[in-house]
Amino acid sequence: PILVLLPLFPGGCCGSTKKRTIVGGWAWAWWLVTDVQRLSLNVMTLNPMCENVETSQGVPLTVTGVAQCKIMKSSSYKHNDYNNDEADELLGTASEQFLGKSVKEIKQTILQTLEGHLRAILA
Repeated sequence: PILVLLPLFPGGCCGSTKKRTIVGGWAWAWWLVTDVQRLSLNVMTLNPMCENVETSQGVPLTVTGVAQCKIMKSSSYKHNDYNNDEADELLGTASEQFLGKSVKEIKQTILQTLEGHLRAILA
């Protein structure tokens, strides 16, 4: 899992407003001063399904798919496709979008996005 440490008070501890992100490990947190939030980095298997979607020729289709999604972490993307800055930015975006949500809510959000893309492809 990922830990994100957020200051609870405006200005943070000692005037800091910076968020700390810890991937896999642990960290010290000030009780009643720091908000610790966790975000799962486990693989999520989703089954997007579109029923009776009409193609451009008017043919109704029902399609079921399988997708496996995972929130990217910076340390595993040192390949040519992503540099560390891009991966850190993606992890930050995922934190903004999904922190405070349950795994069920995260899956539902991703599933709705996948089903929307699937409908667009079929049409």
